Amino acid sequence: MLLSMATLQEKIAAERSGRAMLESGGLRQPDHVEYGYTCIRFFWDQEKLVLVIDIDEPPERFERVGVDLADAAREEPLGGADMP
Repeated sequence: MLLSMATLQEKIAAERSGRAMLESGGLRQPDHVEYGYTCIRFFWDQEKLVLVIDIDEPPERFERVGVDLADAAREEPLGGADMP
């Protein structure tokens, strides 16, 4: 079985796109960035925060941890169900 892995070019493009998104939102840049097999991760040390950007689908039997924000956004409107 051949495992899929994002290319270095895809990871660099995802990092540039993520950094541009943060800048356009007036948010500070991450303290450091890690490149995973199928994602990149932005880290903010003081806030103890990590933003994971999936680039491609993970291999079979890969365990997902946490919430996929794209799925969550489709399931619940911004601001939650209690918002008018």
